[in-house]
Amino acid sequence: MITIKCGDKKFRDVELVGFDKDGTLLDICMYIPVMQKRSEVFAKKYKLPEEAHDQLLELFGVDPKTNTIIEGGSIHEPRVNNLRNVRYFLQNFSVNVTIGELSDIFDQVDDKVDFSSYIKPYPGVKELLEKLDATGVKIIVFTHDSTTPATKHLKSAGIRKHFDLILGIDVDSPYQRKPAPDMLQYACKVLDVDVSKSIVFGDDNRDMLLGKNAGNLGCIGVLTGRSTEKELVDADVILSSVAEIEIK
Repeated sequence: MITIKCGDKKFRDVELVGFDKDGTLLDICMYIPVMQKRSEVFAKKYKLPEEAHDQLLELFGVDPKTNTIIEGGSIHEPRVNNLRNVRYFLQNFSVNVTIGELSDIFDQVDDKVDFSSYIKPYPGVKELLEKLDATGVKIIVFTHDSTTPATKHLKSAGIRKHFDLILGIDVDSPYQRKPAPDMLQYACKVLDVDVSKSIVFGDDNRDMLLGKNAGNLGCIGVLTGRSTEKELVDADVILSSVAEIEIK
């Protein structure tokens, strides 16, 4: 058990530390080239009109004019939601495919993209994980991304080895998405940790509610991702980034 100091708050007897992935550990801008490639692949494969490429890119949460992430866009949503959105979009062009077929295309695109060229952990992330790992505390990731690509992202970032468990949202996941407490409760059960001995870090208030709804020890918001300080209303404490965490 360890003590973690976040700002003026101390969380004692911590046995499990949970992190959201995108916006907390990894810079979300890594998704832009992936979404561009997805749009190209779908437009070409299904012989869509020229304007469909930009429509797909916007559907994936990237502004085709500025090549930036759309605030509140689908890039923040679970992968399964994006699959459904693409399926409905393609039906406008009389293209009928299954979620499974679309998922295979997503995977093929992921396999072609060299994530190591784009994925960047935020400053201090690697150092923090190394320190946590050395204490023997359990470390997990909970994300709305699917588990396989999430694992690939963490591996490309050079930090996969530090996590005892990576939980993504898959079609057959035995837990509900955030802000339900399921992901944290599931991790604690698998790793044999009392949920009251766990803390979570995230850039979205849904991450905070995940912990609150599970009855955990503490929920810490960070400002490296999508949310402002005002939006992290259920955080026990708010930090500029995980680099401010101190281990006692």
